[in-house]
Amino acid sequence: MKSKWKWIYNPFERLAGLPALIIGIVAMALTAVIGKINHVAFDGVIDVHTGALFGFSASFAMQAVDFLALFLTMWIAGICFSKSRLRVIDIAGTTALARAPMLLLAVICFLPVAPAGIYDISRIIIFGIICFPFLVWMIALMYNAYTVSCNLKGGKAVISFIGALLVAEIISKLVFIFLLSGLFTNNSPVASATLEITNSAKNVTFIADSLTIRQKTEKVVHAFEQGDFDSITIYFDENMEKNLSTEKLKLAWTQVILTCGKFEKAGIDSLKETHIDKYDVIEVPLFFQNNRLNLRLAFNSDGKIGGLFFLPVNQ
Repeated sequence: MKSKWKWIYNPFERLAGLPALIIGIVAMALTAVIGKINHVAFDGVIDVHTGALFGFSASFAMQAVDFLALFLTMWIAGICFSKSRLRVIDIAGTTALARAPMLLLAVICFLPVAPAGIYDISRIIIFGIICFPFLVWMIALMYNAYTVSCNLKGGKAVISFIGALLVAEIISKLVFIFLLSGLFTNNSPVASATLEITNSAKNVTFIADSLTIRQKTEKVVHAFEQGDFDSITIYFDENMEKNLSTEKLKLAWTQVILTCGKFEKAGIDSLKETHIDKYDVIEVPLFFQNNRLNLRLAFNSDGKIGGLFFLPVNQ
């Protein structure tokens, strides 16, 4: 009986190398396909988010990045801490197989347990309870894969594994943020007659400055929809340019899409204009597949954007 249970949390003493790698790759491929279908994003070595909308390329990229980040960090940790001669194929195979629980979690997400939005508290709690044992199971498999393939035991194994896992998580998140964030947005050109990006930045600035704040708001919303973040930053004041780069803006929008689902429309006709301190503030309702947010833009006296926020509808 004990031997049967051991297959669940530590199959690596009998299954490693190329067979484990093949099974792990198949499991990750199925996870990518199912995750795309039911909108489950594995955007980190130990991250799971529901309600996301992305293509098959992004789904497979998430699996590849998660595996490679974990494999490389475990391999390097093994080189640093193990006195044994390591087989790369064993580390790769056991690491790939250790991610198999995510396939079952992706399948379970076909059930009506995924949160409908960030305010669906009851389902968030239920989904967290469901996810927890699968994440614990996966981490246990990762640890056993690491100790078996690198021949490590005791405190050295525990500490080096925790360190490697944290580094792998950080690496995977950085890759998604800075290198692959475009996979989660629509990068088609902005179809705009009045805000056409030309070779002359001076002409672009002139056109931007000639618009009213309402027109600028419409351009910003349209640029978010098209994934043209450079067209948004030309409206920023000096402080915003320093603190919210194009990459940071792209990251913020990517996180909104992953959390709230596909952007559907903006309620331009329902925008509200107010004056707060020295700023003219415009709020536009944004409708996503799983949620609704308000985009708040604060314009200074020069018509430049001095603040940009995504807020819940009740704020």
